Amino acid sequence: MLEHIAQYIDDSKGHDTLIADALEKALQEAFKKHCIKKHKKRIIFSLSKRGEKTYIFACASKEEYLSLVSDPNRFKLEVVNELSGYAHATGHHSWCKKSKGYNLKGFRSKNRKPIMIGGRQVELPIRMVQCSECKEIFSLLPSFLPREKHFALEIIGHIFEKMLLFSQSIQAALQDLKITGGGKSKQTILNWLRWIGTFHPATILTRTGALASGYFQEDEGFEKEPQLRTYSVFMVDPNTLLVWHADYVDHVDEESLCGSFKKFLKRVTFKIIGVTKDKWEASTKALKAVFKSIWIGFCHRHCLKKFRQALMEYQEEIKCSKKERDRLYKKFRQILETSTSQIGLQVKIKSLDDPTFHHPLLQKRLVELQKNATHYTCHHKRKGITKTTSMVDNFLKLAKRKLTMAESFRDKEYSKILFQALATVRNFVPFFPGAKNAHKSPFMLAGGMTYDLPWIQVMNFHNAFLFTPNAI
Repeated sequence: MLEHIAQYIDDSKGHDTLIADALEKALQEAFKKHCIKKHKKRIIFSLSKRGEKTYIFACASKEEYLSLVSDPNRFKLEVVNELSGYAHATGHHSWCKKSKGYNLKGFRSKNRKPIMIGGRQVELPIRMVQCSECKEIFSLLPSFLPREKHFALEIIGHIFEKMLLFSQSIQAALQDLKITGGGKSKQTILNWLRWIGTFHPATILTRTGALASGYFQEDEGFEKEPQLRTYSVFMVDPNTLLVWHADYVDHVDEESLCGSFKKFLKRVTFKIIGVTKDKWEASTKALKAVFKSIWIGFCHRHCLKKFRQALMEYQEEIKCSKKERDRLYKKFRQILETSTSQIGLQVKIKSLDDPTFHHPLLQKRLVELQKNATHYTCHHKRKGITKTTSMVDNFLKLAKRKLTMAESFRDKEYSKILFQALATVRNFVPFFPGAKNAHKSPFMLAGGMTYDLPWIQVMNFHNAFLFTPNAI
């Protein structure tokens, strides 16, 4: 084809006419546009909608599944008869009420061949059922098999724990994957990361029926690079430790935070009653703008930390003793902790007769405390509001550690996916031995049903990986 175009251009050069010149220019432009221009290679991550024709049922192991699937009567009793109570309602005709139950419909023509621990590939027959009302046919998968993935969930969950909770790099995870069960490409792990981080954590928790108190701790974190900042925004329920909101924003100004909180509000069905946070003014205004009539409490630990810093500067300037510095700190802390109302706190501040507190460095902190007295005593009026933001601060350590290990995470889309994946994994993975809530996950603390399944199978059973518009 190229030779033909070149020959046509050469032939037209002998004709010195306006039409010949126009044709030559047009051919040259067409050649540049379609043959010389570099085409960027794009990797498109497609989400199959075949999952809406697949039901997941609780079954933790291959041995249990093979025993169950080989007995039609037992399978019908323990699995098929329970399908009507599942939250998964997709794949049916719009008029179907799903009230008549399901009938066994043989097996799929092709067995599933997942890669198990150790790289062994096994063949598993897949049962099918038919809706008695709309006649649609569905496949039934055990909870240890994911939709549209070649690896068993146990392998995928292992990689997620290493990457997101222990800050392992993608390259290290790839080497670990080769030992665990194969895998030759980093793109496989990136696809898995996108797979688990596609949904906002509140979307998944809403699917599972997890309950929230309506009270949260909110904070923002950032990692600095030259002329770049990566910001994360999180909201954690202090009662259950569930991370309900995880987002990425370019800036932590009021407008950006309003947009982030609005996304969260669209994904929950309960009212946001109160939030404990630091004194960042932009987030305070954003919370008030998005969540109407919200109660906002300020973190005592942040306040005490700033006062201690002011005391260090005061000590450096005045050259007072450490004993004197500790005395002033103890007095300030006592006022903050013993005040039960806005007026009470303001009165105690005004009644301070120690001339030392009139120093500009310390006076600045007292003025700030007096101005925000209602927020620092809010926890006495609303029991759900905590004195500190310790829960969200602890979770922020995970995000900061991951970003520190990554050194750079400039892709906005994958930053958001990373934060959502991190929050979701933290919600479902049980705490390790030695922790206060050892062997219990935040999801379990919230009363979520686990059916004695491993954490990632719990997510699979609750359709956390069902990417269809009508999944809930």
